[in-house]
Amino acid sequence: MRSDGSSRNQPDGFSLVECLVVVALLGILATLAIPSSSAVQRRLELDSGLRRLRVGLDRGRMAAERNRQPCALQLSVTGWKSPPAGDLPACRGGVTLLTETGEGVLELRSNLPDAVRFSSNGLVLDGGLVVLSHPSHGQALCLVIGLPLGISRSGVYRGDPSGPLSSALCLPSDV
Repeated sequence: MRSDGSSRNQPDGFSLVECLVVVALLGILATLAIPSSSAVQRRLELDSGLRRLRVGLDRGRMAAERNRQPCALQLSVTGWKSPPAGDLPACRGGVTLLTETGEGVLELRSNLPDAVRFSSNGLVLDGGLVVLSHPSHGQALCLVIGLPLGISRSGVYRGDPSGPLSSALCLPSDV
């Protein structure tokens, strides 16, 4: 009771309804701030695929250098594999799948020749551009393979992945 003699009708704190409204609003704001897990999963698949492309290329270079013998790899929709029968043997250890299981939904386009060749001292003899995309993800990643050392840059492909390929459209991720 107040000292002035009037009774107190207002309770201290918030009502249950007010608390529930605040919690609901905070929940809605939190879902907007957190990206969907499927979008994060698609981005991780793309990042992993790009890393696997780089690893396969590096393994091919190292195999040629280690064996002191030229060798070759072929890039397919599933990753690096042994080239078709030709003058050069496959680079041992260079065969690398694009996805962990080998059955992913990643789409790969490139202007590389049928076989990427490596010299006996590990230099890359064939270059080009590889664009990696996911059908339900708006961003494509790219890998420019320059001569003679291999990768000159990787990043985000700023063009249409299904259109004509251009290495000028492969820009660093932070751009």
